[in-house]
Amino acid sequence: MSLPAADALANNRLVKLSKPGILVVTLYEARGLSLPEQYQSSVRASATNPAGQSAGGGSVRPSSVYSTKGDRLEPSSGSGFQGLPTVHGRVSGKYMPYALVDFDKNQVFINSVDGNPENPVWAGSNTQYKFDVSRVGELTVHLFMRNPNASPSAGRTQDILLGALRVTPSFDPVQHHEETSSGRKHSNSDSRPPSAGFRGTGWFDVQFGTGKLQMGIEFVENRVGKLSIDDFELLKLVGKGSFGKVMQVQKKDTGRIYAIKTIRKAKIISRAEVTHTLAERSVLAQINNPFIVPLKFSFQSPEKLYFVLAFVNGGELFYHLSKEGRFDINRSRFYIAELLCALECLHGFNVIYRDLKPENILLDYQGHIALCDFGLCKLEMKDEDSTNTFVGTPEYLAPELLKGEGYNKTVDWWTLGVLLYEMLTGLPPFYDENTNEMYRKILTAPLNFPGSHVVPSAARDLLQRLLERDPAKRLGANGSTEIKSHPFFHGIDWKKLLQRKYEPTFKPNVTSALDTENFDEFFTREQPQDSYVEGEFILSQTMQEQFVGFSYNRPVAGLDDAGGSIRDPSFMEAPGDRVRR
Repeated sequence: MSLPAADALANNRLVKLSKPGILVVTLYEARGLSLPEQYQSSVRASATNPAGQSAGGGSVRPSSVYSTKGDRLEPSSGSGFQGLPTVHGRVSGKYMPYALVDFDKNQVFINSVDGNPENPVWAGSNTQYKFDVSRVGELTVHLFMRNPNASPSAGRTQDILLGALRVTPSFDPVQHHEETSSGRKHSNSDSRPPSAGFRGTGWFDVQFGTGKLQMGIEFVENRVGKLSIDDFELLKLVGKGSFGKVMQVQKKDTGRIYAIKTIRKAKIISRAEVTHTLAERSVLAQINNPFIVPLKFSFQSPEKLYFVLAFVNGGELFYHLSKEGRFDINRSRFYIAELLCALECLHGFNVIYRDLKPENILLDYQGHIALCDFGLCKLEMKDEDSTNTFVGTPEYLAPELLKGEGYNKTVDWWTLGVLLYEMLTGLPPFYDENTNEMYRKILTAPLNFPGSHVVPSAARDLLQRLLERDPAKRLGANGSTEIKSHPFFHGIDWKKLLQRKYEPTFKPNVTSALDTENFDEFFTREQPQDSYVEGEFILSQTMQEQFVGFSYNRPVAGLDDAGGSIRDPSFMEAPGDRVRR
């Protein structure tokens, strides 16, 4: 019943959604789950440990444990769950499986409420979960259980994956609701031909594990008016910049958690940053890639612009790199491979990213990367085109940019090399506290490496080719395929990587979609508010016209390039949304 993303990409189908809607997901029960073999012996050992026996104390509820036979399915001897800590003969609710449901980088943690670890039961139709649909996408469900041998401080980082499944929903609406002049609602049918995908209630086989899961999926098309900040509950402040701030919010009608980025119009007008801001909205509205933070909605008020983005709460790569000093070769390869796919996708849309750095890379709850902050992107850059605009962060600037020469997409491959070097060693290759000296090093200094235990030979060769000062000779000058073919990436199945089927070596400690522990307390302890704009000049009609077409509340049209991207032709043709410079 599932349809992998790769199949849809291979079919190159355009799936047009005329209106946004809500995906309603219901979890019922699972049958035949089992503990992965590599965990079974350690869990059995914990059963004989008195400390393990008491691990579940104080957390038992009658609705979340099993103890009797009869209608309930009992765990089989081969499931591996027999060693779980018990209280009064019953498995603690703490060790019952939970589901993590994800649609378009919106996640919901759903605890099972009954049954046993092999055959857990969820709340069913008593509790349904709603996801805003603003683009075609897959629904994924990961099934986990807490690791009884994990330390108390580990949080969810050592939770055990019991299996996962992917489903492509049908986005043909069951009904949509329309307000009549009297305020009453009536439903309209839709005569469009049905699209591929699943709707209804069914059983889905669990991948990377055993058993099956019963789940209900429905798409309801709705007609909504223009969004405003009043449609969201402000939860926490998570960041600030020179033009605005970023807040964690909850959409009131669906309950989903998002990040809202607010930008003051007067600020970007006074600093000639309108083009950069509109470029970010333009890129995000065109693209759907598993390693790029998706734009869900955008809207505006007379004073501000609002980006509504997926809330990715595993923390910045910069935070984790600073905390650990450097990453090992496998972790670095994993991140660079996912970033390579993200940049390849952007280049397929003739977009140069130009600002790749750890601060612009987020980790999601599983440990996959999510590229964000597209304000410095250059649009409409074909392979034969070049530009001279001086933008970027000093440590990551390519030589051709410093020399004022025209540059093209290969500038992103230079920054990818700088980032890989920094992941492996802890600092960019030509770093210096004196910016002018750093520029000199970027232009003329030799590329030095620590020992092979830090930078192995394959990584060294890749870095030498990516950090080639002549962009025409740089690896990637003939396209991303030649980078993917380098021995450093030997053994990577790029299709599998694009489907996010590789398990990350590091998983951030994220307890729920509301979790902000991976954000700076300097921001999160401040009260979030959509502050009133005072002391700024009133924008003229001419100034406001620069933002025509900014509001975005329509789904992306279908599946396009091999990079897993989605383009909306109706957006591309909208007046005032094309950005040139």
